[in-house]
Amino acid sequence: SPERLAATDPGRELRAVLRPYQREGIGWLYFLTKLGLGACLADDMGLGKTLELLGLLVLLRRETPAGAPPALLVVPASLVANWKAEIERFVPSLRVLYAHPSETPASEWAVRLEDDGKKARLDLVITTYGVLHRTEFFRGRQWSLAALDEAQAVKNPATRQARAVKEIQAPRRVVLTGTPVENRLSDLWSIFDFLNPGLLGSERAF
Repeated sequence: SPERLAATDPGRELRAVLRPYQREGIGWLYFLTKLGLGACLADDMGLGKTLELLGLLVLLRRETPAGAPPALLVVPASLVANWKAEIERFVPSLRVLYAHPSETPASEWAVRLEDDGKKARLDLVITTYGVLHRTEFFRGRQWSLAALDEAQAVKNPATRQARAVKEIQAPRRVVLTGTPVENRLSDLWSIFDFLNPGLLGSERAF
């Protein structure tokens, strides 16, 4: 409805002219995360999944209390620069830590996240699948939201990478994938095992 779309409009903080389906997508992501349900945004490349997630982060930032932990976004290493460019273009006000050696020395990650034992005023931390499974640092703390880009990276639940991702602690979860229909049902189960743990039962039972 027009009223619902107005309530989930990122406004001027998101410097983009949204297409109707992108507005619907942001509203849908917001609706599910508010219910505490994980959201899988499966759409073809180039249709604006990045923009829709940024719109969601803008909405959530408005209602996040001071001192709350930031969101965590996990991406392939090849996409760190792309995410940085998109954020600088569309949401330059978003306070981001790029926790990858190509952008920020590892020795600075904890310093940026914490200030005298208190959470730094960051909105988002971006890291990679490779860094995540090698570094306990990300899995041992609480995040306000955990998001995965190119979520097919966790379609095989037996890999160390997938197991590490599923150790992330966050009450709200989102995945982005350019593969609307997975090749095998077990791939779909693994992704939803991150999004909504237990919803589809165990892998063996599924």
